[in-house]
Amino acid sequence: MKKILSFALILILALSTVACGKKGEDDSAKIYYVNTDKDGVTAVDYEYKAEDTNGQITEALNMLAADTDSFDYMSTIPAGVNVEHWELDDTSFSLYLEGDYEALDPITEILVRAGIVKTLTQIDGVDSISLYVNNAPFADSNGEAVGAMTADTFIDDFGQETDALLSTNLTLYFSSADGMSLVSETRNVYYSRNVALEKVVMEQLLKGPDSSELLSTLPTGTKVNSISVSDNGVCIINFDGTLETAITGVTENVTLYSIVNSLTELDSIKQVQILVNGEAPHLSNLEVDLTSPIDRNEDIINSNVIDDDDIYLEDYSEDYSDEYSDEYIDDETIPEDEISTNE
Repeated sequence: MKKILSFALILILALSTVACGKKGEDDSAKIYYVNTDKDGVTAVDYEYKAEDTNGQITEALNMLAADTDSFDYMSTIPAGVNVEHWELDDTSFSLYLEGDYEALDPITEILVRAGIVKTLTQIDGVDSISLYVNNAPFADSNGEAVGAMTADTFIDDFGQETDALLSTNLTLYFSSADGMSLVSETRNVYYSRNVALEKVVMEQLLKGPDSSELLSTLPTGTKVNSISVSDNGVCIINFDGTLETAITGVTENVTLYSIVNSLTELDSIKQVQILVNGEAPHLSNLEVDLTSPIDRNEDIINSNVIDDDDIYLEDYSEDYSDEYSDEYIDDETIPEDEISTNE
């Protein structure tokens, strides 16, 4: 129901934008805030004090970052994100943000971006917005640079874009600390409905493990040239030559099967064919035919994970079991003079 209401709001905004015609014909400016339940943005009437373009931009940015008194919507530029500076070149506006912007979840990020763009493009002299985060051009969850955004960017596509985001749990395989086996790591990710899940798996695998106790299995800078899945469940993934670079402390077997085992966690994939620039990769010390699709390898997975409690109990057993097991085996009472206290 919330999505329907959000889409209806967007449609109304789209129609009102068309009806208004050029900027400046409607004296009522709007500041767009993010809804508290993150199902859309809310337009709030605002009257600029400044009459020039630069002054209105400064006012708008201050309003977007200011706390609101509403339970229904909140500031568009969130806490932890600051405006470093901005530039206006002709009618192209560049906004430089710094802070934790990249930590925003995908839906919130889209809403924040929508609020900024829809607010600033109402100002005479601002036709497009380019976003930079920590001095780098902003890229979406697929790593693609977003580029300049206009008032139309978040009219027709805005509601569809948020509704098209899916969430899933992925099981990825990274290297154990000794580089000899694989350890699984579960990761919750958001991804676009238009992006193949096998591509999402590889993007996450390339990012490396979240745990500091695990090692990355792919050489730094490795790129995926293409990836596809055949009708019979074979995933064909074509890397650039960086894949053939040796990783210190990680065996090539671990690298190979981190790819294969991570991809075969998907129901649609049964085997994996690995290529480097369209040909079989040149990897040594492997007992598998790289010219053919590769099966999943369960034997290389390290499942012997011991948590802190297990380690504590094991140490306790070794240190104390022999001391009391024979002498007090028939007597549950331990002498008081042998019991340590914290008093």
